[in-house]
Parts: sequence; C-alpha cells; structure tokens
Amino acid sequence: MNYLLLLLTLFSYTKQEQQNPLVNTKWEYKVAKNCISYLTFKADGTYEDYSCERYLTYSGKYEIKKDTITLFEIGFESEVPSVNEENNNKKVTTCRNKLIYKGRLLQYISSENYDFENKKWSGDIIFPPNEIFYIKVAP
Repeated sequence: MNYLLLLLTLFSYTKQEQQNPLVNTKWEYKVAKNCISYLTFKADGTYEDYSCERYLTYSGKYEIKKDTITLFEIGFESEVPSVNEENNNKKVTTCRNKLIYKGRLLQYISSENYDFENKKWSGDIIFPPNEIFYIKVAP
C-alpha cells in the first residue's frame, strides 16, 4: 500500500512539473556588476522576487496562460498609502507584473499597481526596456 501511495505521489509531482515548467526553478537578472535580482517559483503557485537594487524580497502568487506569466504581488493593506489610516494587517494584491516565457528566458513586459481608492488596476502600465531578461539558472 505504501509503495502504491509513493508511486501516485511521484506521478502527481511529475505531471505537475510537465504542466508547469516553472516549478522549483530560479531565474536571475544581472542589473549591474555586483547586483543580481532573481525570481524563484514554487510548486504551490507562489513565487519570490528579490530586488538587489532595493535589497527587498517580494512574494505572491503566479499563474501561467500560454506563454504569459502573471505575478500577483501580495502585501499588507496597511502598507498601501490610500488605506493606511485603517492600519489593517490584511494581505492584499498590490501589484501585477507580466512576463513572457521563452524557454530559458523570461522577458519582463509590464507592471501595474492596484488603485485601492478606485478599486481597479492603474491605467499606468510600465513597459521596461526589452533588455530586461531573466535567465534560468536552476534546475
């Protein structure tokens, strides 16, 4: 029985990796000589985004549709200036970033902030230069 359970677990994990090529991968973007930012993707649909310029790690959930990866950054509502007066520790989606998956490359294409006052995504979409590519480094 334990053997069957182990086989089912391994099959499920392998099937999930086939459906999601990002599971347990790490991607780096060399910002400058001594500054490397990175993204890591986990099997539970979450990610970490380390910014070497800000010395901060952001996290959230991600989803994949065809070749587009959407990162939903999660923060605390109390960190958002427009709702800060409530001092709420509720977790909310604060930012939405999009990347294009190109095999061993991820190209960053847009970023939007959530406007809590108007309850919608900002109309200001930032399109970084095409030179911003993350390169797969593991596995």
